[in-house]
Amino acid sequence: MKSPGSSRLTVHWLFAYLFMLNGVLYLVGLALGGGYRALLPRLTDMRDALSMMRYYAGLFFAKIARRAWPHPEVTTKYNALQRLSYLAMPLAGTLAVLTGWAIHKPMQLYWLAALLGGYDTARIWHFWLMGLFLLFVVPHVILVFADGWDTMRSMDTGWSKRTRGTADGK
Repeated sequence: MKSPGSSRLTVHWLFAYLFMLNGVLYLVGLALGGGYRALLPRLTDMRDALSMMRYYAGLFFAKIARRAWPHPEVTTKYNALQRLSYLAMPLAGTLAVLTGWAIHKPMQLYWLAALLGGYDTARIWHFWLMGLFLLFVVPHVILVFADGWDTMRSMDTGWSKRTRGTADGK
């Protein structure tokens, strides 16, 4: 008879393999489509990312106060915060996969566990990486509900039916 924990582990591995497949497809799509070029960091990205964080932090309060809150100028496909985030996610995904394997097979992959600081450290990294993914996914889901399904299309495909400068695309 299976223990109750084994079915949870089965679900965990199902999502882990879906996560890995998604990551591979994402990287292949970036490489074949040339989209990786838009994600390469620029010298001004740290300063511009801080500017975008200030904008996003104040946007909610500006909406409540019904005050104008000007968006920082963006001259590229992605703003600096998006570029840093979309570059960091594949790196974090790779680390999540490596830490996952290190804690799943610590004896067979002892060298990987050792490279990651040991079994316990790999577990801590794996746990915190899941929190990082939640911090990345939750705002995107909120954005889709707040801004509409065209936002979902633009997240998935990189294009939108809206024209630049209008909220309703007309």
